[in-house]
Amino acid sequence: MGETDAEGGDWWLRLVTWWPYSEQWLVVSIAALVHAISLWGPCLIFTLIDKMRWLEDCKLPRERKHMDPKLPKNISRDWDAFIEQIFGTVLLVPLFVYLIFPTFDLVGISIARPAPSLTEMASHMALMILGCDFLFYWFHRAFHHPWLYRFHKKHHEYKATNVWASEYFDVVDIVFNILPGVIPGLVIRTHFVSLMLFTLVRGWQTATSHAGYDLWFDPFNRGIFDGCARRHDFHHSHNAGCYGDWTPFWDYVAGTDGDYRAYWEERERAATAKKNGIHAG
Repeated sequence: MGETDAEGGDWWLRLVTWWPYSEQWLVVSIAALVHAISLWGPCLIFTLIDKMRWLEDCKLPRERKHMDPKLPKNISRDWDAFIEQIFGTVLLVPLFVYLIFPTFDLVGISIARPAPSLTEMASHMALMILGCDFLFYWFHRAFHHPWLYRFHKKHHEYKATNVWASEYFDVVDIVFNILPGVIPGLVIRTHFVSLMLFTLVRGWQTATSHAGYDLWFDPFNRGIFDGCARRHDFHHSHNAGCYGDWTPFWDYVAGTDGDYRAYWEERERAATAKKNGIHAG
C-alpha cells in the first residue's frame, strides 16, 4: 500500500510516509499537539472573556461566597491548576498515549491507511460521542462512591466550574477521564484522524462545561446536549448527581438529576415571581 497510495494524493499517507520516526512517535506527537490545542485554546479564550467581561449575560450564578473566583484560595488553586496542566501537556498525556499505542495493533487499527471519508468521520464521531457519554457517566458516578472518591475529591476543590478546573485531577482520576474518550474509538476501530477530531471536539466540550458560561450559541450546549454547562456547574456547586458528560440522558434514566431539576425549577419560579412583582408595581 505504502508508496503507491501515498503518491496517489492521500494527505494522511503522505504524512505517514514523510514522518522520519516510528508510527508510535507520530501518534504520540499528534495526540499531544491536539490535546494541547483543545486544552490551552479554550483556557486562554475563556480567561480573556472573563477579564474583558464579555458574555456577562451567559454567566452562571455564583450565589455562595466560596464560589467567588476572586477569593485568594481560588486564585491560588487556579495557579496550581495552571502548573498541573503544563505537567499534563508535556508529560502525562504523551506518556499515556505512548503506553496505550500497542492496543491499536491489538484491535486491528492500522495507522498507515488512507484518511477516512467525511461520511465515515461523521458516523464514527456520533458513535464515539454516544460511547463516551455512556462510559463517562458510569466511571464518574463510580468515583463518587466513598471507596473511590479519594481519587476524585481533588477535582471538587472547585466549588464552581472554572475553565482551569478542566484537568485539575488526581492522576488516577484523569486516566479514567481520558479512557471514555479512547475506548469507543478502539472498539469501532476508527481511523486515527477521526479519533483526533473527536479528541479536539471533546476538549472543547470539556472546557466549556467547566468555563462557568451557559453559551446559547455553543452547539454542544444545546439540542441533545442541552444544559451541559449548567448541569456540570450544579455538580460542582452542590456535589449532587449530574454525572453525565455530553447529554442528560443517563442522569435522566438513572434518576440522578432530580436535585438539579428541582434547583432550576425553583430559580425559574423565583425569577418569574420577581418579574411579575416588578410589573405589578
